[in-house]
Amino acid sequence: MISRRTLVLCAACAAVLPAGALQAAPDPKGDPFTYLVDLSNVVLDEIRKNPALHKADPEQVRKLVDETLMPAADFEMMTRMTVGPRWRQTSAEERAELMEAFKALLVRVYSGALTTVEDHRCELRPTRNKKVRDEMIVRTLLKSAGRNDIGLDYRIYRDKTGTWRIVDVNVEGIWMVENYRSQFAPILSQEGVAGLITALKTKSDQFVKKDEK
Repeated sequence: MISRRTLVLCAACAAVLPAGALQAAPDPKGDPFTYLVDLSNVVLDEIRKNPALHKADPEQVRKLVDETLMPAADFEMMTRMTVGPRWRQTSAEERAELMEAFKALLVRVYSGALTTVEDHRCELRPTRNKKVRDEMIVRTLLKSAGRNDIGLDYRIYRDKTGTWRIVDVNVEGIWMVENYRSQFAPILSQEGVAGLITALKTKSDQFVKKDEK
């Protein structure tokens, strides 16, 4: 059965997959509703047919992240929103470390979940309001035969080039940024940014050791 962490990774993959790796890549400057539904379905198709993605090897997932300029996701904004007010107090070096450590954690947390993707398809959630704004939430549903629909929402904005950028993902009522911000807040309060960087790296290492068992 598909899990919440699988869905978040699918959304993350949609944000980091190289455009060249996708067949008929959706238009990131087009209609945002169509763009996100199409992007989600292209990623789900790729996971099903691509052994490297379907096995979700951490190094393969990380390679995709590292080799892409994130055409859909604004990962710096994601990290800044997750860290909160402390972000303004960090140096350029600390910000780079935070982004790298956070990215590594996300890869490790979700890298083993892609194997549960089956016949799921993404559809726009029924709505009367399809007004396009520069900042908006696109609400979708993941559907699978014989299973309950799963809510998957995207918080997006349109940048100066007219490109839609994903900054947060909501799976069944849980926003990724808010969820991690609540986890990071006690560490930031007690140990500061340096402590959070260490904690993120430690957590990632724990996932590595678990995978090696």
